[in-house]
Amino acid sequence: MKTFGDFDGLALFIRIVQAGGFGAAERATGISKATLSRRLSALEDALNVRLVRRTKKGVVLTDNGQQLFDRSRDAFLLAEEAVAGVQDEKVALSGTVRLSLPPDMATEVLAPALIRFKTRFPDVVIEMTLADRRVSLIEEGYDLVVRMGSVADSGLAFKKIATVPRTLVASPGYLAAHSEIKEPDQLKDVPALAIRRDLVEWDLRRRDGLTVTVTPRIGFAANRQTILVEAAIAGLGVVNLPNFMIESALKSGALVRVLPDWEPSPVEMTALWQKDRITGRLIKAIVAEFVEALRDGQSLK
Repeated sequence: MKTFGDFDGLALFIRIVQAGGFGAAERATGISKATLSRRLSALEDALNVRLVRRTKKGVVLTDNGQQLFDRSRDAFLLAEEAVAGVQDEKVALSGTVRLSLPPDMATEVLAPALIRFKTRFPDVVIEMTLADRRVSLIEEGYDLVVRMGSVADSGLAFKKIATVPRTLVASPGYLAAHSEIKEPDQLKDVPALAIRRDLVEWDLRRRDGLTVTVTPRIGFAANRQTILVEAAIAGLGVVNLPNFMIESALKSGALVRVLPDWEPSPVEMTALWQKDRITGRLIKAIVAEFVEALRDGQSLK
């Protein structure tokens, strides 16, 4: 029997399937689509079987391709983990990592943490994108994404890295002009500020444990919370913002608390990444760096 020797091609086949197509695999590996396609064809020729069907939307596994992927994926993951286990930290923590981060949180906490990480591990290449939208980790070729809010079960590896407290605030002038705001249900009758105009709900909890959900009338929307801070200071309405965004404005008196007996529900911050990644050790080290930066919520109060 002829000995099989194209393990590099087999590894690239696994990456292509994990990414869902050549374009996403190119972004994930840095290898051109043409090269990936050529190596896959060479692997098929060596095995004398068709592994995938190429479509406009990506690749679809044949029965033989599915069998090969299912039986070889875990073996390659174990091999990668074995290699990482014998490398020293400096060698293991190298390579390129593409991240998608929420803009305001990145500016305040996550980007400084990445800069510190890069200083310690200069062989790591950081490619950071700031985006409010929910990017597709696999299809867009990201190694690690951080999301605000609830995360659905997607088969990805994930870790909650912080719980971000929030507060309802407005300018003193605005609150004086709307002195009728005494209970949460009155918020629906006054202009409010939010990242988007539709589907805005604020879950509030009173000190005695009573909870209520209100749907405010949004009069000003912007997809940057820094803009919402300035809009609130200008007296445009009530806003529900993370505490770290408004701490200085509260101290200076530019903003004041609205309904101080009621506290908005905090928002969860979660890191997500693919389970079967050669960069797994590096990604986990970066996530640990984020957790350290956010430890005990000191950066978010």
